[in-house]
Order: sequence, then structure tokens, then C-alpha cells
Amino acid sequence: MTTAFTDLDDPGWLALFENVQESWFRLETLQAYSVEYERDEYEAFKRTGRLEREPGSWQDLIRRHTASGRQLRRVHVVIEPLTDYLRYEMAAYLQNSQAGEDIRLIPTPQGAWPAGLPRNRDFWLFDDRDIWEMSYDDQGRFLSATLAQSREHLDECRRLRDLALDQSISLADYLRHAA
Repeated sequence: MTTAFTDLDDPGWLALFENVQESWFRLETLQAYSVEYERDEYEAFKRTGRLEREPGSWQDLIRRHTASGRQLRRVHVVIEPLTDYLRYEMAAYLQNSQAGEDIRLIPTPQGAWPAGLPRNRDFWLFDDRDIWEMSYDDQGRFLSATLAQSREHLDECRRLRDLALDQSISLADYLRHAA
């Protein structure tokens, strides 16, 4: 099994999402990500304030997993006021949420951070057993995803997942209060 990826379009990386058996969980802590496949869409969003795409293959994948009873969850620590990127991401999250992914946020004021959660650390937890640590540079550009090998690391990420879920609110609640 490959233990590191440096390309988010790598078929091996994409297969991790297709092959989920029980669950996925994503912790996101950056306030802006700079990934090539979003660049044009993000620039258009900054001009119009709207996401101009129909739900696609990612949302189809979410629907298939949730229809099969798999639990798909994500928590993003968001510092308020939101960056342009986070406003864009909320629009994309809405499509994922409507497809069945449980999107949750931890709204955080400037200068604060949620108790017990790491800064600038993202990971994916697949089927409650495989941790992929996500690395980004200072501009939010993806560098690598690395499979963690130790039981202690897995236990730590499970603890962080539970802590993040406990401190979060649903995307729907967030958007309702932000409106």
C-alpha cells in the first residue's frame, strides 16, 4: 500500500474515498486552501459571490456512501470574520451537506482557538483505522498526505475527532445564525 501521496488527483488517493467501508472523518484547520482544481471556480466566486456549478461526481460519491449507511463527517475550525475562501467553501459544503455528508464547524473569534485542538493540522480518518496526515505550505498549497503508522497516533486522532465533534455545530445551524 502506498504510504504517501503528493498529488490529490492520484488514482490511489482517490480510491481511498471510493473504498470507504464504514466512515470517513476530516479535520480542517486552515482558513484558506490553495488547490489547483479549485482555482478558477474560486476566482469566479470572488467576482460573483456564488458557486456556479451543479453537484457532480463528489456529491454522487457522498450519496452512494450515505445510502449504504456509511457515516461521512467533517469539522472545520473557522475563524470569524470568514475569509473569502471560507465563504466559497461554505457554498461547496452546502452541496456536500445536501448530498449527505455531515459538515460541522467550530466558529472561532480572531485571536482564539478551540480548546485542545491543534492549529494548522489536518487529517482524514478512514473507517476509524487509517489516518492520513495532510501537509500544506504557508499559502495553503497541498504538499502531501502521509499514512500514519502508529497505534498511538491513531488513538490521538480519534480523540481529536471526538473533541472537534463535541465543540462543533452543524453547517445548517451556522448558516442560519450567520444569515
